[in-house]
Amino acid sequence: MVCTFCGAPSPEGAMVCSACVAKVRGELFFREWMVDPRSDLRALGSRSACLRIGPSPQGEVLLRKGSDPYLLLERTIQGEDHSHLPTILDQYLAGMGVGLHLMGDEQVPLRPKLKELLGIPERMDLQGERWGRALLRLGNILALSARDMARLPLGDPMRDEVFRERAAQAMGLYRRASAIPELEPIARANLAMLRHWGGEHEAAIAELRAVASSDDARLQLAKVYWDLGREDEAAEMVASVQDLEGAILRLRRGCP
Repeated sequence: MVCTFCGAPSPEGAMVCSACVAKVRGELFFREWMVDPRSDLRALGSRSACLRIGPSPQGEVLLRKGSDPYLLLERTIQGEDHSHLPTILDQYLAGMGVGLHLMGDEQVPLRPKLKELLGIPERMDLQGERWGRALLRLGNILALSARDMARLPLGDPMRDEVFRERAAQAMGLYRRASAIPELEPIARANLAMLRHWGGEHEAAIAELRAVASSDDARLQLAKVYWDLGREDEAAEMVASVQDLEGAILRLRRGCP
C-alpha cells in the first residue's frame, strides 16, 4: 500500500506512511466539513478589541466590532496581568463556534494561533468559572480532533494510539473544569461523548443518562443513540428538548 499524502510505501492495512503519521500527530486535524469558512467574518463583527482611552468604571474588558479579534487575546496572554484572560479566552473560543457542550457537529476555523491557545492550560492554572468554561471549549477542540484523526486510514493499532493520545489531553482539561461545581455536569457529559467516540458506547450512554438534566445533555444523548442506529430512542430524547426544530437539525448535522 502507498501513503495517500506523499505516495511512499505504507504499512499493511494503512494508507498513511510513518513519516506522515508523525506529522499528523503534531497537527490539529479536522475533516473538511468541520472547518468553518465564515467564522472569521462572524468574529470580526462581534468579538474584537475595543480601544479604551482614559479611566472607566467598568471592570470587564469590552469587546466590540473591529478589525482583529485576536489582538486583545494575544496582548493579554503576553502581559503580566492575566486576570481578564479567562473571560477573553472564553469569549474568543465562543466566537469561533466552539460550544461548552461537545456535540460532534461543530465547525472550527483552522487558525494558525489555535495550537498556541491549546498550550495555555499547560502554562497557566487560573481560577473561576470563566476559566473552567475556557477549559471545556479547549477540551472540545481536542476531542473533535481526536475523533477525526481516528478516522484517518492509519491502520487499527496506530489509529487507536493516536485517538488515545489526543483524547487524553481533552480528558485532562475536562477533569480540571469539573472541579467547578457549575460545570461538573457539562464536563461529565463531554467525557461521555469522548468515550462514545472511543468505542465505549454503553458506558457513555449510562453517564449521559445520569447527567441529562439539560437540553444540551439530552441532545448529546440523542446523538449517541443516532450514531448507534437507535433512532427510536434518539427521537424520544429529541422530543424532550424545548427547541425541537433546532434539535432535529443538530441531530442530523455532522453525522458520519
